[in-house]
Amino acid sequence: MRPAPALARVLVLVAFALCARAEGVADGVTQALKVEVLTERIAKLHAQAGQGLLGGRSRRDLSQAARDMDAALAAIDATPQDAELHESYALLVLLGAGYREWALRPATRESARKLRSRAEELTHVAARRTRLLQERSRGTARANVVRAMNAAIMAQRVAKARLWMRWDVGDAALAKELREANENLHRLLATLREPDAQLPEAVEALDSARTQLGFMDDAQRELDAKGPAARPTEFVAKAADFIEESMERAAAAYAAAR
Repeated sequence: MRPAPALARVLVLVAFALCARAEGVADGVTQALKVEVLTERIAKLHAQAGQGLLGGRSRRDLSQAARDMDAALAAIDATPQDAELHESYALLVLLGAGYREWALRPATRESARKLRSRAEELTHVAARRTRLLQERSRGTARANVVRAMNAAIMAQRVAKARLWMRWDVGDAALAKELREANENLHRLLATLREPDAQLPEAVEALDSARTQLGFMDDAQRELDAKGPAARPTEFVAKAADFIEESMERAAAAYAAAR
């Protein structure tokens, strides 16, 4: 038995509303992942500037990353959904503002130690929000979008860890974080290169990221063999930025294709 025309129209409107809400949740996943990317990038740039690497570019990039963090936090959907998401939103805004303030203070080894605990806290909250939103997205958060954004996070995390180690801010936990970030970055890029993950608009970005990963790996091998010299550390830092840019382009292509 076919539904009456009025009921059919209602069902269509409900379906569109549910689809729009699901897509909004999927966009929220990307927004939370962007906060994670910027948290790692800001920590990296803070150490980079404090160590005098890449000249005045590091300080300029740090200021821009702080503005990008403001924009990323402002872009997060504050529409009430449930208690857990509301709490994660409030915490992100609160912690993000404090993190930005600390990151723009004079970059020293001691301020890096204090920034580290704040970075870990902000990353934890952003990652938790990502998980909550993924649970509610019912599969609308495209897996390749999430993979590409996570690759951007891992690239910045590798560079951040290398810079902190060069500044004697490292410990066993940071060494583990570096190892896992390298492993995850390789795994994510390999997964995105699988045939069923191909998308013409993303291929160029993925190829660029793979090239930069090779440069990053070479520089890390030099650091492991010869110690924390400035030149290979700068290569790691620059490769991380190129990989992040490439992965965000790939994520945008995957998101547009949904």
